Amino acid sequence: MLLALIYEAQAFAQRKVTISGHITDYDSGETLIGAGILEGSSGTGAVTNNFGYYSLTLRAGEYDFQYSYVGYKDDVRHIALLRDTVINVALKSGETLASSKVVASKDAGIQSTYLGAIDVPIAQIKNTPVLFGEADVLKVLQMMPGVQGGNEGFSGIYVRGGGPDENLILLDGVPIYNVDHMLGIFSVFQPEAVKKVTLYKGSFPARYGGRVSSIVDIRTNDGNIKETRGTASIGLISDKIHLEGPIIKDKLSYSVSARGMHTILYSPFIKLLLKDEYANYYFYDLNGKVTWRLSDRDRFYFGTYHGRDRFLFNEEEQGEGTETIGLETTYHKYKSRTDVGVFWGNTVGSARWNHIYNSKLFSNTTLSYNRYKMVMNAGEKETEIVDGVKSTNRYHLDYRSGIRDISLRSDFDFNPSPSHLVKFGTEYTWHTFIPERMSAVDREVQGDNVQIDTTLYFTDPKKVYKGHELSFYAEDDLSLGEHVTINPGFRLSMFNTEGQTYWSFQPRVSAKVSTGNGLSFKAGYARMAQYVHLLSSAQISLPVDLWVPITKDIRPVTSDQFSAGVYYDKIKGWEFSIEGYLKKMNNILEYKDGTLMLGTSDGWENRVEMGEGTARGIEFLVQKTAGKTTGWFAYTLAKSDRIFPDGSINNGERFPYKYDRRHSIDISVDHRFNKTWGIDGAWSFATGGTTTVPVRQVAVLHPDGYIVDAQYVDHRNNFRIPPSHRLNLGASYHKERRRGETVWNLSVYNVYNQMNPNFVFMDYGPDYDKNGNRIGTSLKMKKITILPILPSISWTRNF
Repeated sequence: MLLALIYEAQAFAQRKVTISGHITDYDSGETLIGAGILEGSSGTGAVTNNFGYYSLTLRAGEYDFQYSYVGYKDDVRHIALLRDTVINVALKSGETLASSKVVASKDAGIQSTYLGAIDVPIAQIKNTPVLFGEADVLKVLQMMPGVQGGNEGFSGIYVRGGGPDENLILLDGVPIYNVDHMLGIFSVFQPEAVKKVTLYKGSFPARYGGRVSSIVDIRTNDGNIKETRGTASIGLISDKIHLEGPIIKDKLSYSVSARGMHTILYSPFIKLLLKDEYANYYFYDLNGKVTWRLSDRDRFYFGTYHGRDRFLFNEEEQGEGTETIGLETTYHKYKSRTDVGVFWGNTVGSARWNHIYNSKLFSNTTLSYNRYKMVMNAGEKETEIVDGVKSTNRYHLDYRSGIRDISLRSDFDFNPSPSHLVKFGTEYTWHTFIPERMSAVDREVQGDNVQIDTTLYFTDPKKVYKGHELSFYAEDDLSLGEHVTINPGFRLSMFNTEGQTYWSFQPRVSAKVSTGNGLSFKAGYARMAQYVHLLSSAQISLPVDLWVPITKDIRPVTSDQFSAGVYYDKIKGWEFSIEGYLKKMNNILEYKDGTLMLGTSDGWENRVEMGEGTARGIEFLVQKTAGKTTGWFAYTLAKSDRIFPDGSINNGERFPYKYDRRHSIDISVDHRFNKTWGIDGAWSFATGGTTTVPVRQVAVLHPDGYIVDAQYVDHRNNFRIPPSHRLNLGASYHKERRRGETVWNLSVYNVYNQMNPNFVFMDYGPDYDKNGNRIGTSLKMKKITILPILPSISWTRNF
């Protein structure tokens, strides 16, 4: 009997049990992404996933668990684990200012296995002063090492030598194709609707694919399940409102956000002031989400986003008179009207199901719809009456393009033991590309309704490109003892279009070695593949930019990136990191010499060439993560170039990429004096990108004997644009109210009015001798600055 009891006790001690559950905010019930659970005696722990779920497997016994999250008070619990147990924990907000910290977790930050992975909390995004006082997700990401903006003042991102179409930007796991408003000055993401932003630019997790430079994973609020809360804001450019609350308390919640440019309300007044003409531009964003907590095992999420930019213009002219030719006098009366309308934007919808099969296996299944659409209509009507005979001429142009995706995805998290976190899944996407549809018709009506229709231009309305994309992935975050973790994984993807099927096997691996005294080392490798391209000749985001798929002649872009880094976080409240990378790119596209591609996909494959690219760099990041003063210093030394060995571009010689910037420095500081007052500052410096300019004029003799002047270009991207730098400052005043608070924010963009080049171009200008006498003209580089010193003020009411 005694032996049986001893055997049973030994078996119990060896038996494995699992503790799992969700970690949420105590006040709102909002799930906390990246929150941690730590077992005190062994140091074994786990981190919540993108839906706030954690799972930790241990031997049966009694344990002290510490639940924690940045900016929240720790919750320590003594729990006797006798069987698989579900523990849901709600953390209370702490009194610290550590919420400005770039969060460290298993997915991102110093503590993760991945390189080049950064979580930026929304508090930091809201406190960083930017243009017009509009908090902007992408502009804060531009201040991270390895990330650069395109043109000065615009929100596009260029990561580690890549282009704007090489970034996969996800909103709750759904790709967003157009991420800009006002031609790139603002991004489409409203911070009030966003819960978490994670940037991947190095050793990519295997669950991500489809782009070769970066992944930006943006997660939105689920909605307060306890009580109704909201925010209303009035700014210099736009107004915003955010509401969230319970539909059924603790079960069903909603979150809605809206943002609109002031000019959306000005239309009636503009029409009153301008009788014969009208012009207006505005944008808006709408976000919505419903979360249904059916049970501890099942949750459902229904989300939507809809955003538009719209430009409208119309003009009317009329007049009358007589005309005498010889002995004949004729009477003329005419009237004309011109109308132009352009709108573009995204519509996204998703339905998501979380299911917990058991304490070790979690799944998320998502069905999503995504559409980007651009429509431009232009019309002109001219009516003329000559001696009582009326004639009417109508011209109409219709131009549209877009892309539509329908996707089904399943992701699984499997936690067999504390030393393994296995993620695997699959995804299918049906792409429909509409690069362009255009028709131009001229209709003339004369006399007794004699109608003449002339089709000036017409494209096949049924012309679309179909694409089928299928992928599988698996990865394992594996701990090998106390100081070594490794994350091996792979992604297998297939893309079918025009009868051609491309397969891509993409291995991924990253490893971390910790010394135990705050010092750690990481190294990683990742292969990525991309199946879509953005056709654009402009330096800014335009609505006529076109998304097109790969074809039977244009192969997928691939990249192989090697990276390594050193990290240190022993000093309390500080983090230091140095990362280096080397990225090789294949089948990248460049327009042929002398080719422009603006708003047309007709024969685009014949206007581009496939070549190779190389990007390399070193990134330094110093962060102060706690205390009244927080912020970071980032420096990037980088180089990016292209080569087309077949000689089709630049005679086969290597040339710098147009967004190659050698040096970038970003400094951000946030200081809280107390609960009432705070100040923020951000200073950025970047060497200029490159552009192609002629070096001189030459005379060219044609075979027919004519001599013409021409511009001679020695090689592509032969001129470096001057560097740019600016200082942004902001101050905030918080006033507590009986319910919520009021916040006034004053900010100044480009404090010392640096005339940075927003655009550069070539134009003829005068030349003078040393005595000031004009001696001729020559081509000169000129710049346009549209963003000088710009103060702004905003008012926000939290309730």
